[in-house]
Amino acid sequence: MSKRNEKKQDNEQVIEIVEGIHKTEKFLKTNKNTLMYAVGGVVLIVISIFGYSEFIAKPKNLAAAEQMYLSQNYFEKDSLSLALNGNGPLEPGFKDIIEEYGSTPAGNLAKFYAGVCCLKLGDYNQAIEYFNAFKADDEIFAARALANIGNSYVELGELDNAVKYFEKAAKIKNNTMTPQYLMKAATVLVKQQHYDRAQKIYEEVKYKHPQSNEARTVDKHIERIKMLISAN
Repeated sequence: MSKRNEKKQDNEQVIEIVEGIHKTEKFLKTNKNTLMYAVGGVVLIVISIFGYSEFIAKPKNLAAAEQMYLSQNYFEKDSLSLALNGNGPLEPGFKDIIEEYGSTPAGNLAKFYAGVCCLKLGDYNQAIEYFNAFKADDEIFAARALANIGNSYVELGELDNAVKYFEKAAKIKNNTMTPQYLMKAATVLVKQQHYDRAQKIYEEVKYKHPQSNEARTVDKHIERIKMLISAN
């Protein structure tokens, strides 16, 4: 390329840059008010989120946690009805905490406790509702909630659903209770006479979780299943 062409190209690029600057300045002048409102709106949203977190969400969560203290004490003493329903206006139970603070982390944890209370008290459908409403970030708690839904379905006689939830619980990663949940699923399958599926689960416990307590006794279950299969 000749020096003349290079100079021409450079001049054209300079002109384009200058024109772009002028266009930007014109846009800013023309839309000054709109841009100010937009920026102001963003700032207002940020302030609102911060304000909600600091002055509403955190105090509500703290209040819920403080109220849960007595309910948890009742729960640990197996006073499940008191833990669930409370003991008068000064001692709210998990139900009251869920109703008032259900959107907070402490209120969310109350749903898990309420589910356990209902399961042990024999209110299985309500237990399932609480466990389904519980949102767990922790994998152990997530698996326990699913397994407890399975336990509730066993009590209701809905065995297909029970197996489904035990298997869901077993599939959650980093879950030390996986072998136990698999054994629960297999036990229900045996009850349903689904022996082939039960055998596969027992063998999964044996070969994929050989260090677990369940693996130590799983051979006898496998032998029993083989006998049941051959008898049919």
